[in-house]
Amino acid sequence: MDFDFAAYLRRLDPTYIYRVGRLSGGVVNVTVRASKDRLLAVDVADADADTATAAIAAAASQTSLRASDSTKTILRDENTETVTELDYRRGCFPEHRSLILKYAPPYIAGVGESAPMSQGRQEIEAASLALFLSASSPDGSSALSPTPSRGVLRHVAEKSGVMIPHLLHHDPAEHVLILSDLGALPDLSKIFIELGGFTPDVAGAASWQPPPYAPRLGHALEPRETVTYRTIGEKLGTFFARLHCLSSVQSIVGTRRDQAYHGEGAGEGEKPRAEFPSLPEMKSAIHDHVIKPIRSQLDKFPFLLDAAEAENLFAAVEADFLRPTPPEERRLVLGDCWTGAVLVDMRHETCDDESNVGVGVIDWEFASIDGRGVNGDVSQFLAHLELLRVAAHTHPPGRASGHLSAVNAIIEGFISRYKLAQISGSFVGDDDEKNDVDNRVMRSAYLSHGAEMINCAFWKTWVCRDPACPSCTKTTNTTQNPSSPDPRDNADPPPPQCTVITNLVRRGISFLRCAVAPDPRGGTTMLRQTVAGGGDDDDELLVPGPDAEMTQTMGLYDLFNET
Repeated sequence: MDFDFAAYLRRLDPTYIYRVGRLSGGVVNVTVRASKDRLLAVDVADADADTATAAIAAAASQTSLRASDSTKTILRDENTETVTELDYRRGCFPEHRSLILKYAPPYIAGVGESAPMSQGRQEIEAASLALFLSASSPDGSSALSPTPSRGVLRHVAEKSGVMIPHLLHHDPAEHVLILSDLGALPDLSKIFIELGGFTPDVAGAASWQPPPYAPRLGHALEPRETVTYRTIGEKLGTFFARLHCLSSVQSIVGTRRDQAYHGEGAGEGEKPRAEFPSLPEMKSAIHDHVIKPIRSQLDKFPFLLDAAEAENLFAAVEADFLRPTPPEERRLVLGDCWTGAVLVDMRHETCDDESNVGVGVIDWEFASIDGRGVNGDVSQFLAHLELLRVAAHTHPPGRASGHLSAVNAIIEGFISRYKLAQISGSFVGDDDEKNDVDNRVMRSAYLSHGAEMINCAFWKTWVCRDPACPSCTKTTNTTQNPSSPDPRDNADPPPPQCTVITNLVRRGISFLRCAVAPDPRGGTTMLRQTVAGGGDDDDELLVPGPDAEMTQTMGLYDLFNET
């Protein structure tokens, strides 16, 4: 189903002609960037097509997570010395030279009509973004209907230094959102694209070039670059720690006195705030398309685990996913927290402090006030970083040292800040109750972490450079083929698997094994060492070398250490 964004904007904001370009990276919705090209209501004859095109390019290049929008762009023609000024202060969105539009079809946009999905997901994203708006925004969002919870989490973004797109317009009838544009910036997945991890919607991603400031194969990071990546982790850790605080949910669904809703001098009692929108059917869709496939994925590796253990581990994953989330675990969550949801601005020329970096969090359509924090958002996000870390280790020793240092720095920064907030905002209760909750959350986090790694080993596309790989020679598309026969239905062994995918799955299994062990904390040493170059039981996981950081490698397990 195609959506005519240009026609939609002509109806909504006839002041300008908008140049529309589709954005890659998103899977669930159709997302475009619309840049103001030229005025319709004002004579701009002096701004020819080439000048207008240059204006758009200049505007895009100047957009930054650290810089506020300018209302005008001034261009100078080097040949004629002619100065042209394009005014962006008119129309429906006077503070924005470009916009982001998201259309929600009644299915997953990156898959098609075979994967239906409720368009109500856009109600969730709109409600989520409204939480971060100021009470009275001068950026065009003032036209949105006021709600009691508008802006209640603005401080979460401000105090962590993380940018959230501003909600400018929501059209429930057309299923369209219009957001502020954080800039033509890469997400974290693209920063590490040399390691693989492409998503299914970007079939040509293997030809992408990483940004010039991304780590490069064969090159170590400079100390200042390591600081930059750690800063990314610190900002994200602070943001999600604040987002996952109990006070975040309370500020949304709590009660308050609000004369705007009760009238002056009447109804002085407290009024419950409106329920945050939710899509209960989404859990069933995730169960079918994400959780259930893990069973057959495990069966592809009989040399890692037998059928009985595969069944046991899958049963634990499924039971944890399906169990009701108890009140003490419920948090406000992003819901689909992965590297593709994090934008970064690392262009040092836009800021005097090279250790500073712009960070944005996008794609809030799966947000929930009944989600899981450390055993949901955090375990998922760290799983994607863990995948990149394992992928870096599959390169020849030292070849991906820059990528490995960058990933480790992000993880260390994230965990250090998130854990600090955890300690100050721990569960209330006696020691026995706290230990029970902590152990349950730890097992749950390990299960979701390992399951996400196994699922993404097949959902994403990875780059294999092992000349002895039994299934490929260079690039392997690992998206699961649902029509492939189930290995349990015949006596023939499954075909050999890619070396990279095998290592990714093995790492995921190690977390699942810890989750079902009598003492999950007892496996921390093994988890820390296997990613750095040790072995997993009798099977070699990674080759020790100059990249190994045996005792210093941080991971999800560090969030559950008492020290």
